[in-house]
Amino acid sequence: MSGHSRHYSEIGVWERSWVLFWSYIKITSLVIGGGYAIIAAAQEEFVHRRGWLTDDDVLEMITITQTVPGILACNSAIYIGWRINGLPGSLAALLGSILPSLVTIVCIAAAISSVAEVIQNAYIQGAFRGVIACIVGMVIVTALKMRKKAVKGWFGWVIAAGCLVGMSVFGVNPAWLIVGAIVLGISQVTVLRLKKREGAEAKK
Repeated sequence: MSGHSRHYSEIGVWERSWVLFWSYIKITSLVIGGGYAIIAAAQEEFVHRRGWLTDDDVLEMITITQTVPGILACNSAIYIGWRINGLPGSLAALLGSILPSLVTIVCIAAAISSVAEVIQNAYIQGAFRGVIACIVGMVIVTALKMRKKAVKGWFGWVIAAGCLVGMSVFGVNPAWLIVGAIVLGISQVTVLRLKKREGAEAKK
């Protein structure tokens, strides 16, 4: 049985940590476009390729990483590492997620004048535009895949539409939208439980 087809519980702690570290080295070295693009690549690696996580795990990860401070890419790496291999996995995934960027930044800083001239090259600018379009497509595909799990029922669609309008039309801070969605979600659960309790009492 190949390493890719084995569940993470079937291999040792250090091997899992190495897989997490090396996977994030590859992801953050090759993926350009920020946290959401990295999440899409991580989903492809750990859900579809290795089968170590599920789409529900990724949805939970997005929810948690969006509601805590910090860089989205690093937060998602910490979550995935912890989910797969505890503290050693979190440290390995975090190190793998920051090391390529750190090396790149140091190299750019060492040759900033030359790099600035290269970046202004029309061909390089064209390449960046192509990469940006590709990343947007990856993020959209990820969003569409998660849609059925993330948005359920009329209540979910109302919250999603309200957040979309709030951000795109009124420029509301995402933090306030998250807080509002949490309050509405808790309120809905409370109302449903009260109705269920009242219905049960009425039958007695």
